[in-house]
This record gives sequence, structure tokens and C-alpha cells, in this order.
Amino acid sequence: MVYLFWSTTLLLVGCGTPTVHELPTYMIDQDQVAATVEAIELKTGQSVLSGETDGAAWIGQIPYNWNGNLVIYAHGFRGENSELTIDPAPEFEFLVEKGFAWAASSYRRNSYDPGVGVQDTRNLTVIMQDLLRESGGELQNTYITGMSMGGHITVAAIEQYPSLYQGALPMCGVIGDVELFDYFLDYNLGAAAIAGIPPTFTMPDEDWVSNTVVDIKAAFSSNPNGAWAGGRAQMQGESSPLTEQGEAFKSFVETGSGGKRVTFDLAWIYWHGLVDSTGDFFYSLGADDGTLANRPGLVAQNVDMSYQTEYGFEIDDQIKRQTAASYNRDPQNLDLPAPIVRGEPEIPVLSIHTTGDLFVPIEMQQIYAQEVKENDRSHLLVQRAIRDVGHCSFTSEEIQQSYTDLFSWVETGDRPLGEDLSGDISAPDLGCQFTKGDGGSGLRSFVETCSSGE
Repeated sequence: MVYLFWSTTLLLVGCGTPTVHELPTYMIDQDQVAATVEAIELKTGQSVLSGETDGAAWIGQIPYNWNGNLVIYAHGFRGENSELTIDPAPEFEFLVEKGFAWAASSYRRNSYDPGVGVQDTRNLTVIMQDLLRESGGELQNTYITGMSMGGHITVAAIEQYPSLYQGALPMCGVIGDVELFDYFLDYNLGAAAIAGIPPTFTMPDEDWVSNTVVDIKAAFSSNPNGAWAGGRAQMQGESSPLTEQGEAFKSFVETGSGGKRVTFDLAWIYWHGLVDSTGDFFYSLGADDGTLANRPGLVAQNVDMSYQTEYGFEIDDQIKRQTAASYNRDPQNLDLPAPIVRGEPEIPVLSIHTTGDLFVPIEMQQIYAQEVKENDRSHLLVQRAIRDVGHCSFTSEEIQQSYTDLFSWVETGDRPLGEDLSGDISAPDLGCQFTKGDGGSGLRSFVETCSSGE
């Protein structure tokens, strides 16, 4: 089972004066909601509840054998279109079979706007809790889970509403909040600096890929007009076209996305050749105006970054600098499109992430783990690596096991096993214990196998 939440129009991380956009008029796609309800009822043989609140659609199920527990699902990025759509909770059939009620919201807006997602998810949680109490049963525990942007929503929601949930499962989540955008900024500006391009270029530039990036690729590759980074051809045994500068940039991206680890070489090929045959996916994220969710104010910054210290690259005097709007980095400002996560969970959090995800990299786990550790709450966090290269490319077995272990942790108090993802993740057996099944991205057969006994 593969969940992909990305688009070349996703995140606006450029370096120029922000442009204020008029918010689109959003409308619920009633046909899509109806089709989703029908499909869920067909698969589970049980009825689906549905409704609307504050401009958002929602759906949910209360199984015949309801066990007193509720799972709320926060979906990922939907793009910039105006049609609001809805997805059921991952592995909803498993949840219904085990007696768990579940619900999911469309949110009232699309775009990268987890701040709105937190509010609409909270509204849905209250609605479902009231419905369950009115049904005559006793509500025991409420869990929240989310993928990608939904992971950001998950960890932000448990900080903003600490008494509303008893357990959290962020999957492939943006749990490092705005530092994801800093990573995209580093990718683009770091590429220019390593390619030797003076920081006199302007950003945003709608022609960024066809202008400056052309010069970057010429420095990085012997095949700048084709698959500049290698990509699919290397899966077929061809040698890498990267120059010495290109190899240096590859190392730069490895460091910035989490450090040396199993699957990075395969991840480089996947994200620079299979996701986009041109290899320009990440460059395309650098062409917009630096704002999120049609709201003014730059989000990403590198003005405070020491590339010598953090990356081991002596480019601090050559790289272009950007400063974000201060209010977009304020942890006390709850009215943000991308809420700042403080790392202060009050409930058990179990988090899973693929090792080779370069879009929402495993660095997000390192950032969150460090914040939680600084707040003396590491006992409330369990993290697990999954040996795959896709974004949210988990198997059914991995998701079901995560649910099961989180539920048990909350109910019994026994903390499940996990891995330390707060720092060095170069161990060759990283993720061996928690990677289950051969699905995911479809490339797991190319990942280095675990030693016997793992």
C-alpha cells in the first residue's frame, strides 16, 4: 500500500518578497465523498456516518462491536485546487474489525495549512466523541493519527489540545514543522553555492528551473540535459553521470536529510529519476514566492545556518541567505499555516518513517526526538524506521502493527520497542525489526537485506 502526498506546486520556499494571494473559494466534492462512503460500506459491510461542519466534510464509522475507542485521522497535503475531498483512516477495515470507531475530515481548505487541519480535526473529534457518548456506550480512549502534513497536524494537535487525545501515531510526518521548508531551501541554495554560482541571482524566479538550475546541472553532471542525477539508468547498471561537484552535492543532501544511512543511494535514484524523470522535483520547489497557504510572510530561512557546522561544507561565505518572517517561527502563535511544534507531548506518541524519504526526510524524526528529549519527555516517544525509499510507502502490516502497539501502550502502560532516531542513524540494521512486507514503494527488493536473526 503506497500513500503519496506531493505535488510540484506543494511548498513555496523561494527567497523574495511574499505575494499575498486571495484565498480560493473551496467547495466539497460531494460526488467524491459519496463514492468514498459507498466504497467503505462495500468493504466493511457496515454503514458510514457523514456530515459537514464549518465548511469541512467528514466521514466515520461506529462498528457494531464498538470497543469504546476512537481513531481520528488527519490527511496529508491535497494540492492547491478548490475541491475538498476525503479519505478514510489508513487500514480502516482493520480498525472496524477490531471494534474501533474512526473518523476523518476533509478540512475546510486545501494547500499546506496544518493550522486549519488542527482546528477541523479537533472539531471532528468533539463531534464523534459526542455521538459515541450519545450511543450509550462508554468512551475510553481517543487516538489521533496522520500522514505527511497530517503528521504535522497530529503532533501539533496533541500540544494544543492535550486532554483531547490519549495516544498519537504520526506517520511520515512533518514533525519538524517549518524546518522542512528550511531543508528545501538548503537544497536549492546549497546546490547553487556548491556549483560555484555567485549569490547574485534572484528568487523567487518562476523560471528558476530553466535559468539558474541549468547552470547548476551543468556543473553537477556530464548529462545536464538528461537525467542529470543518474536516476533510472543506474537501476539498469549504468554509471553515475555526477561530476565531483555533483557527488559533493549528493553528500550534502544526504547530510541535510538525516545523515548517512541504509537506503540513501537507492533513495537518491528514486527521488531523482523515478519520481521525476528529469531529476528536477526538488528544484521545482524553489520557484515560488516563499509563503504558505496563500498567506503573506516568508517561511523558510537559512540566515542562522552554519553550513560548516551542520553540513561540513565550507560554503557559508558563498551561499545566498534568507530571513523568514518572525511570526512564522513563533511557537506561541497558534494562528499559523504551519504551527510550530515544541516537542511537549503529554501522551504516548509512536512515530514511523521510511529511511529513504527525501521529500519529508527522516531528519524530521531527529528534530522531534531532540525537542522531546530536551523537554524530558522521551519516555512518551517511540520511533521506528522502515527500510523503504518512498514517502508514506508503508505496508498494511507496518500500519497495523503500529496501531496495535500504540493501543497496547495506552491501555497497559507498557512502552513498546523502538529505535533512537535522535542522532546517528547509520547503523546497517536500522529498521530491520520494524520493516514488514514487500510492498511499499515497490523497490524494497533493492534495499540491502538485514542480517540473519534481525
